[in-house]
Amino acid sequence: MESIRPFLVAVDGSDDAWAALEWTARAAARVGAPLRVLNVEPTTGGLAEVLLGPGPEPSQDSPVTGEAVDRAKAVAPGLAVATRVVSGDPRHVLPAQSRGAALLVTGTRGLSGLRGWLAGSVSRAAAGYARCPVVVHKRAEDVTAGHILIGLDPFDLRPEVLAFAVSAAHALEAPLRLIVGDLPSTERADAARDELETVLAALHQDHPALDVTAEYSARDESDWLVELSRTAELVAVGRELSGVLMTDPLGRAADALLDQAHCPVAVVPARTR
Repeated sequence: MESIRPFLVAVDGSDDAWAALEWTARAAARVGAPLRVLNVEPTTGGLAEVLLGPGPEPSQDSPVTGEAVDRAKAVAPGLAVATRVVSGDPRHVLPAQSRGAALLVTGTRGLSGLRGWLAGSVSRAAAGYARCPVVVHKRAEDVTAGHILIGLDPFDLRPEVLAFAVSAAHALEAPLRLIVGDLPSTERADAARDELETVLAALHQDHPALDVTAEYSARDESDWLVELSRTAELVAVGRELSGVLMTDPLGRAADALLDQAHCPVAVVPARTR
């Protein structure tokens, strides 16, 4: 167990966070990973915090993390669960805490006021700057949904994104659909088909038990993925991982999905080739 990197989930006591926690607990149990529950006590920051540094370590005796353990054990009784309470700006704390984790999961909406720190800006900061894949949990609209979507550029394949989607399909025992959009010309579509066939052949050879198909279209990929997410269990896209602090690290597809998708969204950091 110690050699398996943990799944990290952020909770603030909101219904949305509890749904994310239960989803993460089930996912961790499927792959035998331990679960780490993180609660952030938000600080106001400002000049005093910059000059004097963070305040004293918050108490680890939190009713939120205590309830989180109970809820996680209820859906995954044999799961190893650890908790931590950290103070600071959640937009900075979550990316920092993601180092060493296999996955970071957040909700999309939290409680109102200071206690409800799991707001959209926090989940977007996590998705944009975490050092591991991030799932922003949204309740799937179709409870019978059962496939994994991945948005791909066949001319700029990101191995990290494809590997994540394959692992998710295995863990969730779900079919995998490779989605390629934004193909404006016949020549580019033909070239994309050739590239996709190569990818599919490799996947079928390496993962013979995996149900995987590919689709391509001239449609806008972001809009297409949003539409397809209505009947999906998870949709995964990549975002650039670099040492440069970018204004918008997410990219168009991830940005649209975080706003409009109808199921959980995975954003996977990947280095440019």
